[in-house]
Amino acid sequence: MRTRIERTEEMVEQLPLVSVLIPTYNRPRYFEKALCSVLEQTYPNIEIIVGDDSTNDETEKVLQKYLCDHSNIIYIKNRSTLGQFENALMLFNEANGEYINFLMDDDVFHVNKIEKMMKYFFNDLDNEIKLVTSHRQVIDDKGKELRHIYSTVRLFEEDTIIEGTELGNKVIVDQKNYIGEPTTVLFRKNDLQEPYGIFDKRRYLCNVDIASWLSLLSKGKAVYIAETLSYFRLHPDQQLNESNKMMDGLEDFSHSIIAGEKYGFLSTEKELDKAITNFLDYARRIVPSSILYTLDYYQKIRAKKINIEKKKQHINNNSSLPKVSILIPAYNRPYYLELALNSALNQTYGNIEIIISDDSTNNEVNAMIQPYLREYECITYVKNETPLVAENFNKCVELANGDYINFLLDDDLFHHEKIERMMKYFLTLENISFVTSYRELIDENGEILPPSTLNMKIAKETTLFEGKELGNYMLKNLKNVVGEPTTVLFNRELFDGKFGYFKGKAYSAINDIATWLDMMRKGKVVYIHEPLSYFRQHSGQNQKQMHFILMTIEEWIELIIDAYNSGFLSSESEYKESLSYCLENAGFIVKDAVRNGELDQIYNEKIKKGLNKLVAHMFEKECCYCQYCNQQFEKFSPWPAHYDFPKYKFEMWNKDTGICPVCNSMDRERLYRAYIETETDLLNRNYTMLHIAPEAKLRDWFNEYKNITYVCGDLEPKDPLMKEIDVTRITYDSNTFDVIV
Repeated sequence: MRTRIERTEEMVEQLPLVSVLIPTYNRPRYFEKALCSVLEQTYPNIEIIVGDDSTNDETEKVLQKYLCDHSNIIYIKNRSTLGQFENALMLFNEANGEYINFLMDDDVFHVNKIEKMMKYFFNDLDNEIKLVTSHRQVIDDKGKELRHIYSTVRLFEEDTIIEGTELGNKVIVDQKNYIGEPTTVLFRKNDLQEPYGIFDKRRYLCNVDIASWLSLLSKGKAVYIAETLSYFRLHPDQQLNESNKMMDGLEDFSHSIIAGEKYGFLSTEKELDKAITNFLDYARRIVPSSILYTLDYYQKIRAKKINIEKKKQHINNNSSLPKVSILIPAYNRPYYLELALNSALNQTYGNIEIIISDDSTNNEVNAMIQPYLREYECITYVKNETPLVAENFNKCVELANGDYINFLLDDDLFHHEKIERMMKYFLTLENISFVTSYRELIDENGEILPPSTLNMKIAKETTLFEGKELGNYMLKNLKNVVGEPTTVLFNRELFDGKFGYFKGKAYSAINDIATWLDMMRKGKVVYIHEPLSYFRQHSGQNQKQMHFILMTIEEWIELIIDAYNSGFLSSESEYKESLSYCLENAGFIVKDAVRNGELDQIYNEKIKKGLNKLVAHMFEKECCYCQYCNQQFEKFSPWPAHYDFPKYKFEMWNKDTGICPVCNSMDRERLYRAYIETETDLLNRNYTMLHIAPEAKLRDWFNEYKNITYVCGDLEPKDPLMKEIDVTRITYDSNTFDVIV
């Protein structure tokens, strides 16, 4: 039960007038509750100004019940709808009071709110207090108290007078309105130098109240009353989380960071850095990356962040140390790329360059990178006209000027001491092909994942390996214990010049393994047992896709055979052990496919050919294979003597491998087929093909593919399905065929 303090009319007139401003719009039920909470205030000298923006007269009908008994109510019915901002501004300009307190039409005051807040102004002899706020309670549409939301948690357990910039910093840094909605705050009208809702000459789009709170806080102190003195209603008619409102709020907060520094907020670099970091993280959560980097205000905040980070870094491109090129092949992942780039810029090693070759199919990476290019001379950025895919690695190499190279995949991270610690071994040891290390697995958010077979540790302490020793271990276990491209720093002198190649043959699924093996033929390897890089696991990767797994098996088969012929796996037993382990892995894949009813997904000519080749190499030292009849045999048959070219010896080089002894396929048919299967996409496309002087086996094979429109012909057709074609005078139009064999 409360008691109103009785005062004489003379006493009331001596108290400062407080204007309570109620902007309202089509909510007569809530409005009446709000109005009554003002009429019941224990502070006696209040004027109430109602700005009615409603599209009907329901609010006016409610108000008529009170106008006769309360002469301190001023009612303004807007001739046309002003909107929330303009309605509030109109009320502010109409106010006669020395002090202002807005009251949203769906909120309510505690009965003692104005009186308790005004006491602080009465006692403020030096006029230092610029606003008084309090704890506010969240209520539902029926007035029932709800759990606190992020910004309504009680800031202090007792009444507190706080420096305005300190409270403003908390609001800006955390991006939370701890001060409160317009209902919560009482302030002196003359202290607000700019119009309500404007801060540093900018009208705020969403956080209208925060604009004015910052303006007030920049001039003095604030009072926070721990008692609940207002009630903030949440109900279905509100649209607090509309995406356009969230975007407007984001832009408002960006302005508070940029303009705040001029008014004494964020005066330390630590505060500024934290505010910027929180802003950037929030922006990335709510704004699609396709839009994010097009926002001018976002780019301005990023530029500030980049400038702060640059001050912390050790980059010195005039160093006498050997230059290290950090190569980043990028593709459509601007957020992860920025994290990767910063891990490169944060290196403690003194002489680096960073090359970014962008394979993206959109402009997001380009937009993200621009502020860095303005700040850092050590960054070179190239946007590829068309995606280079695996060859993008080699585009990076072509652009590199360093004596040493370390790739950095655009979703991975470096430890800040990675390059410095690895370079020590190149500078003190001889004949080192590359230095690698243990690497941690991280998730999409950068959290460390438990160790797995992907990142098994191969030594308990830093170890110097003979190249072939470590290569043999990888080949026998089919494990990339060296690491992904991010993990390895290598000597350019011992690098063959093309990434993904082993002895001149290109690999794509295991391009890193092929490169490491090629370099391990030439020198030693240092393995650092501590983690110096971070390999990210996320949904955008393709390592678990079936086509990638199959390609990996195919390439392992080829690599094992080629490596054996190059001096790895020196004994036949090691070689066959490696092949058998590869076969075992293929068996697991087939087994899973059978269990899941996906056998049709793993069948293709290349995997069949690869497995046949694998088995042939396992069981016979020298074994031939024909892909037409799928048979293995000791050797091919020579072609008959009447096909010889005795006058042209160079035409006789393949006589002994000319004919398959089982199906009589010719060597050129087998070569054509091998080339088409491995080097072209012909079998997977809807092509129109002309086959001149067709070989029988090749012709039958082409006809198995219904996606190919097949036409064949010769000068003297051998059957009705062949056309008469003179190769010197082909009568078809130029664009009739996609492929001619």
